[in-house]
Amino acid sequence: MIEAARRQYRAFAGFVTTPQFFDDSPTQFVNVAPPGVGIIQRVNHIDEYRYTLDDRARNFGVLEESAICLGRSHCQVIGQVGTNWVHCTGTSPSDIERICADISVKAGAPFVMAGQAIVEGLREIGAETITIANGYFRPDWAAGINAYLEAAGFRVLWAGNIIDQGLIADHDEMLRHEAATLWDYPDDMMFAAAVDACARAPQADAIVQTGAGMRMVRVLDMVESRTGTPLVASDGALYWRMLKHLGLPAAPGNGHLLSTLG
Repeated sequence: MIEAARRQYRAFAGFVTTPQFFDDSPTQFVNVAPPGVGIIQRVNHIDEYRYTLDDRARNFGVLEESAICLGRSHCQVIGQVGTNWVHCTGTSPSDIERICADISVKAGAPFVMAGQAIVEGLREIGAETITIANGYFRPDWAAGINAYLEAAGFRVLWAGNIIDQGLIADHDEMLRHEAATLWDYPDDMMFAAAVDACARAPQADAIVQTGAGMRMVRVLDMVESRTGTPLVASDGALYWRMLKHLGLPAAPGNGHLLSTLG
């Protein structure tokens, strides 16, 4: 008698991650997802990658290639890490919706971009006005994603990065910190940036945090407890959208948006 087929994992998720960066999104997702979700990762291979918007725009096509590879590896959802990819080629939210739908068909699994996940997360909680913590974003990165969110229909009441907020002295200090820590920003700075963004526009329906290099899931509950305002962050929104595609809940203690999964 042949025994029923047994699978080690209840679901398979894949991540398309930034070149030349130790992205811990897959590791973090394991803690946010329920037990039994398997994770694999594909780092986009781009020689001489410098993190500029032009780098992203020139290499936008590698996202599709990576997604197809993960889809052929049985992933049931594929998440792309890196908020600024959604606007680097001048695309609008409706453009990205079409692009993601097309890549999903080619990959055979839903393809989720982090920047668009923020838009969908804000819509999920019914937000109309937002205040934005742009974290470590350079001016052109921040301008691009903020305009993208406005194009999606949200009214930006305030936006600024950690230099604007006085949490780090200047761009050179920020670069030194990133080089020394591999972009590992401390929890107290992430918390302070989100809380400060809320204080700058306390009437906002939601706080948005735009940089996936800041691991905001670690402080989501603390920020929301302090401010009483939902925080839709690049990492948390991506995980929420991926788990929603899988039909799975999130582990408790990871903020309001993830708690909506049940």
